[in-house]
Amino acid sequence: MILNAANIFSTLGNPNSLVPLAVKDLSATAGMTAGSFVTGKEEGADRFIDEMGTEVIWLFGIPAFKWLYNNTVYRAANLDQNFDARNLKNKEIFEKAKEYAPNEEVKKEIEKIGNKTKLFKNISAGKFFVSTGLTIAAYLGLTIMKQIYTAKKIRENLIKEYEKSKKQEEVKRSEKSESSNSAHPAFKGAGALIESIVYSPVKNMYVLDGAITATRLGESRTPQEFIGYSIKEAMTLCFMYYAGGKIQELLEKRAMNKFNKSIGLDARVLEDSAFKKAFENGTIERSLNEFESIKTEKIRNKLVKNPLELYEFIHKNPQNAVVKAAKKSEIIKLYKNTDKIDTRKYIELRDVEKVYENMSSLYNQYKEALKKGETSEKFFAGVKKLKRGSIMTNIGSCVFALGILTPGLMLLKRFSSKGDEEFQTKKQIREQLIKEGVIA
Repeated sequence: MILNAANIFSTLGNPNSLVPLAVKDLSATAGMTAGSFVTGKEEGADRFIDEMGTEVIWLFGIPAFKWLYNNTVYRAANLDQNFDARNLKNKEIFEKAKEYAPNEEVKKEIEKIGNKTKLFKNISAGKFFVSTGLTIAAYLGLTIMKQIYTAKKIRENLIKEYEKSKKQEEVKRSEKSESSNSAHPAFKGAGALIESIVYSPVKNMYVLDGAITATRLGESRTPQEFIGYSIKEAMTLCFMYYAGGKIQELLEKRAMNKFNKSIGLDARVLEDSAFKKAFENGTIERSLNEFESIKTEKIRNKLVKNPLELYEFIHKNPQNAVVKAAKKSEIIKLYKNTDKIDTRKYIELRDVEKVYENMSSLYNQYKEALKKGETSEKFFAGVKKLKRGSIMTNIGSCVFALGILTPGLMLLKRFSSKGDEEFQTKKQIREQLIKEGVIA
């Protein structure tokens, strides 16, 4: 992908991309780590290991284990790892996937899968369970190692602090005895407080984050840690997966209601000069009319385009503006460096229909704007501004909630509860060391 502003905004506004999740999660990691250092260096270090380790596992765990699975299980079965098993749901569409295959090699691979349908389905399902399971296991391992390491470091630091304070007290006593015979109360150890996230990559993360949340709550060492994680995980799950979509919906509705501009299309489409030209010369109307002519039927009480007819339309009308926009948005995937559709990949037909709906709305708004004297340049400049603004507002709101508001709420809870300021794990280890007679 060429790196330009349209592609950047397209990626950040894509609900199926891991990039927006990574941006949000990195902000949460930075905010949580900084907030933990406020309450003490040991808690800060413990949080840093947890957050950064989780970040690496969260971002690269599932993709790495899927890569390993692809290069072992699929290779051993001699089946194409790039074929999406969802294409097997509809037998007629599967046959069309073979018919419209980009080349003979791909066609033979699809035929091979058709002869081993059950095996391929099992292998495809296995990829999700194996990759997710191993990633969860990696996080469990990180949690156990982190807790052992933190306990060891706190124990060592408390002993060092005690020995240091003991020596300092002995020096003070010695100095006092040389200058005065008056008594001085002994310093009682290190009593002061010490500064101490099966086919959608995004949906794979739902499961992983659910497991991380369960592990963090289940393996919490103290009630303090449990409450802290409860606040953090609730905010994370909300703003990572739910709030972003709702904020974007509200912003798109606002653009529609206040500015009469539909911004539901991908940023790469809205900022494409060829797309703008099709509006200006009116050729967009033919594409919209062609798409409108596709037969509809009721599926689960919803009126949608006939799946087989729509699938064929996509392949037979490569110059249709709706099809071209769906390709540019990567709803329809292309085969390597060609303009041919990769029929191994699954096409979410409802998403193609949404492209048509958004495009039709935008064109009607465009015609209304021209009637009111607005120029084409001004109209599309406004659409571009609203689209970019909605994405920035969406991401910015989630970053603020996760990177600033969440750690702030956790610190507020800690400092508003008497006796809860100190890292409780450290407090427990200190009490154990006193019980063992290692420190006083």
